[in-house]
Amino acid sequence: MKLFASILTASAITGSIWGLVLFQPAMAESAKQDELKPDVSIAQAHTQGEKKLPEIERQYLNGVTKNIALESMSALWGEFEGEWVKQNKLPEKLDRIVVLYQDLNSDFTQAKVTIGYIAPEQASSKDFIALPLMGKGNEDVLASRGQYSVSEFIDAWGRIDFKKSVDALVEVHYLSPQGQPESSQLSVYYK
Repeated sequence: MKLFASILTASAITGSIWGLVLFQPAMAESAKQDELKPDVSIAQAHTQGEKKLPEIERQYLNGVTKNIALESMSALWGEFEGEWVKQNKLPEKLDRIVVLYQDLNSDFTQAKVTIGYIAPEQASSKDFIALPLMGKGNEDVLASRGQYSVSEFIDAWGRIDFKKSVDALVEVHYLSPQGQPESSQLSVYYK
């Protein structure tokens, strides 16, 4: 019964996301940015004969964050639109919207959810939300970047390994230069 509730919740979330993304105003002259990927630099220097391990830089989201029931996602999308889209707070060159689900309860009905965009590297704020560290071997891509129907995206949510402890889920909705949704990606991070 919990699987059915999870699938129903995922379909409501996905439908709400696409509904709100489709009705957002077009963005003026957006340029492509690098895809959401780990920014890994390997140090070449040796310290007393030892190589340094790769340094993983953390990425941050700027947007709206709330602890909500996942069935209330449309309200959070509305808040994001009201606070960011309508008030022109989004960057001019925006190529994706990221949805971060953290602190999910045991039956995946409530979570701390952030809807926003990746903050510029030079920006700093205590209000930014850290994305999970990538490249630690704890990530599973449930739906690689592509176009998905609602049922295909629900199937992707169904591929979460519930035997493992989930740290976060990250949905990335890629936008065209006009600000319209082009493709999506879904990843899960385990503790």
